[in-house]
Amino acid sequence: MQVLADTESIAGFCRRLRDDAWITVDTEFIPERTYWPQLCLVQVAGAGEAAVVDALADGVDLDPVFDLMCDRRILKVFHAGRQDLEILLHLSGSLPNPVFDTQVAAMACGHGEQVGYARIVEAVTGRTIGKGAQITDWSKRPLSRNQIAYALEDVTCLRPVFEHLSSVLADQGRETWVEERMAWLNDPQTYRNDVSEAWMRIRKKPRQPRDLAVLREVATWREMLAQERNLPRRRVMTDDALVAIATSRPQTQEALKGIRLVPRGMAGGSRGRQIVKAVNRAMSLSKDALPRLDDRQPARVPLVLADLIRTLINARCEELGVAQALVASSDEIRRFAASLPGDSPLACGWRYDLLGRDIERLRDGTVALSLEKGTLKLVPLP
Repeated sequence: MQVLADTESIAGFCRRLRDDAWITVDTEFIPERTYWPQLCLVQVAGAGEAAVVDALADGVDLDPVFDLMCDRRILKVFHAGRQDLEILLHLSGSLPNPVFDTQVAAMACGHGEQVGYARIVEAVTGRTIGKGAQITDWSKRPLSRNQIAYALEDVTCLRPVFEHLSSVLADQGRETWVEERMAWLNDPQTYRNDVSEAWMRIRKKPRQPRDLAVLREVATWREMLAQERNLPRRRVMTDDALVAIATSRPQTQEALKGIRLVPRGMAGGSRGRQIVKAVNRAMSLSKDALPRLDDRQPARVPLVLADLIRTLINARCEELGVAQALVASSDEIRRFAASLPGDSPLACGWRYDLLGRDIERLRDGTVALSLEKGTLKLVPLP
């Protein structure tokens, strides 16, 4: 069980992997205590060697790992790797490239939607992965043997999973089914954090456009402060407090002090002044500049048509062994069925061949659904 805790050992390990065509990668991190997740370990496995890199070791330099991640000659294989990639991008300034995500591949190979790592390992290899170390504190040192073994399993068992899924994709001609998603993971814009959109993550939003404008401004303020101080958003201010400010619209610090969910010390200090400025910015907007939830509502499709389309999609995806989420999101399907303008993944390529064309025919009334011996069929209408 190889744990690398000094720069020289890490650099040597990374050099030895430079001749590999592909490697498997995982990370262990703590997301709860800071705005940017705290990276604790990076696990890497090549064809003949695997190791755990201690990212918290004193004086350690992770540049050899970052350089390996950016070597375009080597494919980096992750499972459900979006957050791992985002952490590596934040720390190094560069996105690992190229990458392959076995969770996405599993969705195209009949393993269901967002299949977990332990489940796909067991399905492919028959091996049961222990979960004992999954929720341990990865920042504590020394690491236990159980933690190290768990961390290494995450990359060593991923190798046969990748080989199996790659073979299935090739045999079934489904490589293009996952290429678009891999390109999305390889695009730095995927991980761009637009602070002005932070308000959209708040669940219990008010509905009045002016309240939404206030919410947008104060959520942007919170996001920027959380980033600056590397604090979780809730440590700066809770979502409920932001909503209370949005619906109360306090334009003075005295008014802000009257909101129960806002700490009085914050309301009366420099943070309070910043919040009031944010509120006043929203209050000064013209009506045309106010956000509206109606603009973001899902497309409306007649209920009967929606049921027919849902039946068709479920049957087709089950028949082919592909997860619906890989084909299109529920909103994308509704928008396509409603003939709304804009680029739709269902309007071209393999998705159109798989479902888009038949959704159009069903919507236009040129075909009907028929059940024949337990199989759903599309029947042309006269």
